[in-house]
Amino acid sequence: MLENFLSHVRDNVSKKIEQSIGNSNFIEKVMRYTALSKSKMIRAGLIFASAENNKNLSSSSTSTLAASVELIHTYSLIHDDLPCMDDDSLRRGKESSHIKYGEANAILAGDALQSLGYEIICDDNDMNDSCKISAINLLSKACGKSGMVFGQYLDIESESKAISNEEIEKIHSLKTGELIKACVLLGQTGNEDISLTKLLENVGQKIGLAFQITDDILEEVSDEKTLGKNVNSDKRNDKSTYLKVVSLNEAINISQELSQSAISDLEKIKNKRFDMLIELAKYISYRNN
Repeated sequence: MLENFLSHVRDNVSKKIEQSIGNSNFIEKVMRYTALSKSKMIRAGLIFASAENNKNLSSSSTSTLAASVELIHTYSLIHDDLPCMDDDSLRRGKESSHIKYGEANAILAGDALQSLGYEIICDDNDMNDSCKISAINLLSKACGKSGMVFGQYLDIESESKAISNEEIEKIHSLKTGELIKACVLLGQTGNEDISLTKLLENVGQKIGLAFQITDDILEEVSDEKTLGKNVNSDKRNDKSTYLKVVSLNEAINISQELSQSAISDLEKIKNKRFDMLIELAKYISYRNN
């Protein structure tokens, strides 16, 4: 059931991304290279799953928001792979953007993907101005100076240092968790149910942290072919990961406990329209890639 759902999401969002980027110049070619590469699209899936219970958001606008997040997520990956950041040569099973097209073009493509993510929300025909402002505000805060970007800064600053559980949790919650939390909330764009929004914010926070902890685990136990990216970069860069502050088994337990707590929150709603969100919360901690 989940794989069919995600397959539908990937097809839908990939078409939207392809249409949005276009294919008229070289920078668009570089943008398409990573943005249209095979990916899990978990973030897009979270938006679709959350939106199943939101009558205020059309299917077309749901696709817009999902594509926006994937464009912005792709920009972050391209920049994260750069030599000045994590210096990774493999992404989504093929050469990283800067390896394929050079550092300058990779940076420009990342910049363009980020701005396009906001542009397509502005151009959406179904969302009213209030919903567009709300979505852009949510995304910009999740990705900016107090969210993903700050998390990436802390991630770099913590290299080769001993850090506490609280510090690694903060880094992971910012650099990965904030955008995942935003995805759960973006699916509720236009919905003014404050109590539901608060519950879903807590759900998003838990599964966002669980997602990055699972990433740390997989980099330790999996391989490049399965993950489609370098598995030795954290060790090479002496990155701060959960496995530097707790054991492998403890990390697995923490991730699964976070997901189970999120699932318990969702089950309290007793609404079958959130069943797919529950499945995604489960998948995030039990996935193998």
